Amino acid sequence: MKKNLFYVYGVNLINGIAGIAFIPLAVKSLGAEGYGIYSIFVILSSYIYFIEMGVAKYFTRAIAQTVDIEEQRDNMQVATGIYIRIAILLLIITPILSFVVPTFIFPTNSNFFIGVIVILVSLDYLLSIPTTILITFNIGKERFEKVSKYNLFSGLSKHLFLISTVVLTQSVLILICVILLRRIFDMIYAKKLLEPLPTGSWKPKYEKGEFKRILKQSTLLSAAQLTQVTILALGTFLMNKNFSLREVGIYKSMFDLATKVWFFSNSLGMVVFPRFSAMLKDKETKFELLNKIPPYLNISWLAYNLMFIIAYYLSPILSNFLMIEDLKLFLLLLYGVCLNAHTNLSYELLQAASRLREVIVTSCSTIICMITVFYLGLPSFNFYSIGIAWGVSQFINSFIMDYLVLKELKLLKLLTTLIVNLIISIFIIFIFLAF
Repeated sequence: MKKNLFYVYGVNLINGIAGIAFIPLAVKSLGAEGYGIYSIFVILSSYIYFIEMGVAKYFTRAIAQTVDIEEQRDNMQVATGIYIRIAILLLIITPILSFVVPTFIFPTNSNFFIGVIVILVSLDYLLSIPTTILITFNIGKERFEKVSKYNLFSGLSKHLFLISTVVLTQSVLILICVILLRRIFDMIYAKKLLEPLPTGSWKPKYEKGEFKRILKQSTLLSAAQLTQVTILALGTFLMNKNFSLREVGIYKSMFDLATKVWFFSNSLGMVVFPRFSAMLKDKETKFELLNKIPPYLNISWLAYNLMFIIAYYLSPILSNFLMIEDLKLFLLLLYGVCLNAHTNLSYELLQAASRLREVIVTSCSTIICMITVFYLGLPSFNFYSIGIAWGVSQFINSFIMDYLVLKELKLLKLLTTLIVNLIISIFIIFIFLAF
């Protein structure tokens, strides 16, 4: 697993740096309002994956739990058949979404343009399906060296295209069309760099009742992912409801810069999910895994809090280097992102253990907490209430998620882990309040 982490972390670090270079250039070229419109495209792109109802995660787990080639082929044939049905469904509902989204979800002064963006988001997803199937298979087989090579070429080409576009033009529409063009390159990279599916896997299988059975099992996975996506998108929605598109753009650019921390947690999540899924099948390996979790959680909590402290003291340099428009908002968002990144380990373990109802309830509680704190803080803190709401909700979410993972262990281990993390948190909050 260490080798896999090395591959994934290395590539995500490179792509993260490229992503950091893109954000200030995009804000300068598109303007804060243009970046706000672009952020709506990004958020809708993350939501459109809800239509697959957790299918990718389901088949990742299914592939991870078998070494039989015939069984793997059957799984991928069923996956291909399901994705074809998903594509048909998306084509049917896209015209409806192109009216509903700009009218009720993201109303702006450019409703027609937002409707066009919805259509482009759907097209972007359709173009991604062949690559998604290949990546699902490779992650399930833990071929992370191949996945990392693909991510390297895909990520660098994506950011090269994006940076070149914002340097040459100020059009959000052209930028989005370039993103769609990049999907074609992704297909080429995936075919050359990823391990091919077993022979015959691309022939779709439509067994009676199979689609319904898999959707029934993957619906909770999808709902868990939906609540996570909503947590990340909620800030943009709240800002759009209460502030101008320019302020939405400022918030989203700060949030996007802060979330580059996620290359640590996303890398870990990609590697540990199939490994957790395999280990949790057996009682002995499950017990061994759960006893290893407390020190990992302590290390994770300490590492992400140290990361925030370092960023805090380097903030004057970061502000100039990254062209941060509002340093205080950036630091508020960064602290919440660090907490969210820590939570990813517990989140992946709970998903692998199929404890999805607990994840969904906790995530829904986090959403309610964030909305409540935002509106309570709005009269006093105005623009900064979104940063405070994000930080508070993620602080509570982190402790609840860790508790859910640790509750099967002895009470002493549970309390020791949570108390150590709480002491570290109080120290960090004291430093930040002094600022």
